[in-house]
Amino acid sequence: DGGRRILQQVARPFGKRPAELSSFFSSIPGQFADDLNYLAEQTAPPKRVRSNPRRHAAGAWIDRILDRLSQPKATDIAGQACSVIVLGGAIAMGVVTGGHMEAFGNGLLRIADAAAAASGLRITSVEISGNDVIDDETILDTAGLAPGGSIIGIDAGRARMRLEALPWIASARVQKLFPDRLAVDVVERTPFAVWQHDGEFHIIDRTGVKLRPSSIDQLPDLPIVVGRGAADGAEILFSQLKRYPEVASHVIASVRVADRRWSLHLDRGIEVKLPEEHMEAALERLARLARDGQLLKRDIDLIDMRIADHVFVRPRAGEDGKRISRAEAAS
Repeated sequence: DGGRRILQQVARPFGKRPAELSSFFSSIPGQFADDLNYLAEQTAPPKRVRSNPRRHAAGAWIDRILDRLSQPKATDIAGQACSVIVLGGAIAMGVVTGGHMEAFGNGLLRIADAAAAASGLRITSVEISGNDVIDDETILDTAGLAPGGSIIGIDAGRARMRLEALPWIASARVQKLFPDRLAVDVVERTPFAVWQHDGEFHIIDRTGVKLRPSSIDQLPDLPIVVGRGAADGAEILFSQLKRYPEVASHVIASVRVADRRWSLHLDRGIEVKLPEEHMEAALERLARLARDGQLLKRDIDLIDMRIADHVFVRPRAGEDGKRISRAEAAS
């Protein structure tokens, strides 16, 4: 300090000495012990260093603290505290450097979870809302939210991610309502169409997510789309079809061709080949022909609209195709 006195090591009088720590750690096997022994060696007393005169004020209050700690009771308490601090720090450092962090963290979480439950933070109820298709038990099991555990041990974010991994759930929210309740709110996907591909039927939502399998004898009252890419493109097709009820009311299935364009199969056995581009313009023209020209009531089995501004129809029984004039198509 400023009086040219040498300060003694603060931690030296309290708890275990470095040599004793090293002996204690030597009883712990494996890499963990090596890590702790290394840390103990780093706690050896440093060489004597003169204190900075500029730190005279700080040295004075340290001296006063040392005087108080020299009292018998204070020494015992401080010794225990410093031993705990040194040992705890050594263990923590060993855990980090020895690669034991995950196991150590899991152990601490289990201890904290049990302590929280014992202190009255045990889950007594879970409120679930928004589910019509998924039952409560599936939600609880998937999210790991069974009553009886500690509310502290619940990772709400992870529980939400697990729920949103279920096909039927579009989004979820998990809330902790301290001290002992949880609230789970889910938004389920809405069935939009039936997708047939590779001989299998699936119920899909409007984004093409498969919700559940289906069978041909138990198909729900939903539009049917067929082929590769049909599930992903169904929303665009039906959003345009609903603007033209003269056509939409006759569609029984929509087939995706080479994942490029659509063919509509109508209730009178008519196939409508739509173009790859400008599909909405073709639907508008078809609706006008159905409304004004009664095209969909004619004895035909094919309407080809793949060429812009042209409509070709084919009568039944293999007769030659007839081309509708540009004026008739535009009328």
